[in-house]
Amino acid sequence: MRLFENVRAYRYDAASARFVRHRSVLIDGERIVALDTEPTGIDCERIDGDGGVLLPAFTDCHVHLAEAGAYVGARSLAAVRSYDAFAAAVARAPRDGEMLYAGQYDDALWEDGAHADACPLERCHPDALAMLVRVDGHSCVVNRKAFAWLALDAQTPGIERDDDGEPTGRLFLEANWRAQARFAARIPQETRRANERRGAELARANGIAHVHAQLLGRDAAGYAEDVEALRALPIAVHPKVCEPDAHIAASLGLPYIGGDVFLDGSIGSCTAALTHPYEGGRGSGNVRFSDDELLAYFAGAEALGIGAGVHAIGDAAIEQCVRTWERVLGDKPSPRGSRHFIEHFEMPDDTHVEACVQMGITLSMQPQFHATWGTEGGMYDDRLGAERRRRMNPMRAILARGGHLCGGSDAPVCALDALAGMAAACAQQEPQACLDPHQALALYTVNAARFGYAENETGNLAPGLRADLVLLDRDPLEDGAFARARVLRSWLAGR
Repeated sequence: MRLFENVRAYRYDAASARFVRHRSVLIDGERIVALDTEPTGIDCERIDGDGGVLLPAFTDCHVHLAEAGAYVGARSLAAVRSYDAFAAAVARAPRDGEMLYAGQYDDALWEDGAHADACPLERCHPDALAMLVRVDGHSCVVNRKAFAWLALDAQTPGIERDDDGEPTGRLFLEANWRAQARFAARIPQETRRANERRGAELARANGIAHVHAQLLGRDAAGYAEDVEALRALPIAVHPKVCEPDAHIAASLGLPYIGGDVFLDGSIGSCTAALTHPYEGGRGSGNVRFSDDELLAYFAGAEALGIGAGVHAIGDAAIEQCVRTWERVLGDKPSPRGSRHFIEHFEMPDDTHVEACVQMGITLSMQPQFHATWGTEGGMYDDRLGAERRRRMNPMRAILARGGHLCGGSDAPVCALDALAGMAAACAQQEPQACLDPHQALALYTVNAARFGYAENETGNLAPGLRADLVLLDRDPLEDGAFARARVLRSWLAGR
């Protein structure tokens, strides 16, 4: 046995919806045995926490694990803040044979107001199959050689063209997804596995023991191979096959399907589906499924007892999702106990929130989105205007109504860092969005465990649960300073 002592250990108490402080945690092998105990008459290893804070290990409920491991070093364009810096970073980007891929540029944050284009690729890498992916993943830039190799039908939605009708290299909508899938298929399997392991190591370094990994662009055999490979990583992975076919999940023994089954795109790429147009004549985005197609997906999953999820950001996409679930479930939760979910849920109105609460729909949201783009004068203001921005991401209102809410990063879109997510949740400017520290911590622990059908195994410090733990150097529940807390050690099943 091992006793964690000289710690502030926090257990979530469901009755008060608060974390309650304890002075020690006793574990035996993989499991927590007791709290606040002084073992006698047994051989017990004592671990001095040196006054640190012991919490349930964190879960990130929306991660692209291979991409989080791939977009590091020179492949990451996240720090770029001007077109000239973008061009210089593209010139330094590494190749893998004839392929060049990099990502995470965010031209909405550039100080010169410029936009990403293919010119640096044509100048520095004309002979490569080259792709640069925007931070949100909903648009990309390719060079001429790559565009020709992709051989997209001329009528494919999302091919940007100049005044002469020539492709510019910027791809959105269906063209973007087809291009990214084609590039992903060319990445060697050993590179994919190395990227996943790098992403897993990054998660563990930040106290994250569980991730919900989004799997896209594979065939059935590829998904099966991915699911098996993810089990070997040094974290617990909840694989989310992002296809609108629950039979795939059933064949793999998974209780959920979807996640990034895209009903719409992103606000940054102006492809999220809106009821009213974007500012500046940028259109309204569009939904990718008809109502009948979405109904077939949802009804099929419910019939199999599989939790089905979709990506829905704009209010028009959320409206389509909610009204379709109402056709399947009425105004009640799944009678089969399926835990259906919506990813992102950034622009709901009050009726959408209430309907999701009534139907028991889990809302998997990313507090770092609003912290990055939702400040006054930021990208959301530019795309949507201040009035719509102020109504977004109403996390506190969701919890006040009794909704199921959990947190993630959408890494590599945002940092694979649960503490940063908690800090962002507590720093929201609007009252309906801002959480207190206890609510923020619950998004990434007990609430996340329920989302993964794992609440009887992990997510809390309680006797009988697995010893999934993280030790911090300070107490963010006391002052809300998640951003200043540092992970000292973490344990998964006592290891």
